[in-house]
Amino acid sequence: MNEITLEIAKAIRRKRADLGLTKKQVYTQLNISFKTYKKIETSGSRVKRSVYQKITNWLAKDY
Repeated sequence: MNEITLEIAKAIRRKRADLGLTKKQVYTQLNISFKTYKKIETSGSRVKRSVYQKITNWLAKDY
């Protein structure tokens, strides 16, 4: 399990806002459930390695 820190959660929220995306658009792009995404974005969370990789890859993409 990998940890989504509060800093990563903040970066997710910031990128989502900068791109004008809804939560649904982001969790659909990441191919994760709403429940998982909500936990990640609001408070950070421990997640499976595959979810962690999806998030870090999404954050690393240029926007």
